[in-house]
Order: sequence, then structure tokens, then C-alpha cells
Amino acid sequence: MLEFALSFEKVLVRWPDNTPWTIAQIADFTNTSITMSVDAVSTTLNREFDVHETITPAEGRQVLSILKERLHRQFEAREQRIQASRDGAMRAYDLTMDRVRVSQLAKDWRGAYKSLSYFVGRYDKHIDHDLLVTLCGDCIRIGSRAGFNTQETGQWFRKAVEAAILSGSTSVLEDVLDFVDAYGEIFSSDVSGVGAKILKNALTILEIPAIDCNLGFQWLNLNNSLRG
Repeated sequence: MLEFALSFEKVLVRWPDNTPWTIAQIADFTNTSITMSVDAVSTTLNREFDVHETITPAEGRQVLSILKERLHRQFEAREQRIQASRDGAMRAYDLTMDRVRVSQLAKDWRGAYKSLSYFVGRYDKHIDHDLLVTLCGDCIRIGSRAGFNTQETGQWFRKAVEAAILSGSTSVLEDVLDFVDAYGEIFSSDVSGVGAKILKNALTILEIPAIDCNLGFQWLNLNNSLRG
């Protein structure tokens, strides 16, 4: 039930006002079983629901509130584990950035890239999305100076876009649109054509999230600028 509650919490953020959802839709959106969704809604709202019955966004918030109250010990334990992982990641971040700065001062771009890319690859799930986007940009910048090809640096371009979408945050999504603007030319001008494909895919998957976050105009300007 904890996994359902966690998924449902994310779903509630994008639930349109005044739009009821069926239990089947909730199961689909939360990527959980029909049985789990029916059970969660029925036990929190105190009546048996059919899979095709609907609930309102207000009822959805009530479901989550009750689940959080019932599962508060599990939520607390999970938060403690997450915080411990974040603390460990930030300690590793400080050490990594010290090594990166030393390597950059020595013009050892490959060494700097190796240190930074190792950190991002290992700790990407344990740092904030906005920091991850910034570090992906650093990997692209340093990797390019170190002479790595677009196939290598492109993984950080994709990871930054994915992080922004997963964050569900308008501010992070806005940051990644600036990110694409800043680094897009590197990929669009790649003579192998690989960079252009990476850029096209990024713009495509960003379109709907940008519109949902009222950033459609920024996305359109960016798309016209980089693909026009």
C-alpha cells in the first residue's frame, strides 16, 4: 500500500480540477494493480467501489491524507532512508567537486570529466533534480573540452531532460529549457547527425510537460530557434 500511496501522491499533482477519474484510470496512472487501487479507495472512503466508478480530485486528496495517516511510520522510515542517502551523496559531492577543481586547474579535462561523470552516474537518484541538471551541463561542457564525442556527452543531455520531467517541478522544467538552449547548438551542429537526433528527441518529449506547466511559449521559441 505504501508504493500505491507514493505513486498516488505524484499523480495528484497533475490531476485536473473538476475532472473525475475512474478507479481503472487511477490504477493505470499509478502503475499499480486494479485490486490495489480499488482497495485503497474503498478502505479510505468507507464504501465499496467498482473499477469503473469515479472519484473527484477532492476525494483523491482525502484518500491520500488518510493513507498517509495510516502509513505514517512507513513514510517516516522511508524519509529517514532517503535523507541518509542524500546526506551521503552530498558528502561525496563535496569531495568530487574538490577533485574536479584540482583537475581543471591542471587542465586535466579528462580527469575532471571522469570524476564528475562517475559521481553523477552513481548518485543521480540521491540528489535534487535542479542540481542534477546543473551537473549534467558541467559533464557536457567538460566532456567536450576533453574531446569526448557527441555519443558520450549526449547521455548527460538526455539525463537532464529526464530529470526535469521526473521532478514534476515547473521551475526545474524551466531550468532544463534554458539548459537545452545553452547546449543545444553543440548538438545541432554535430556533423555526424547523432547530436541532431538527441536534440530532436529532447524537444519532442519536453513539449507536453512544457505545455502542462504553462511553458509552451518558451518551448515553441526554443524549438523554432534550434530546429528552424
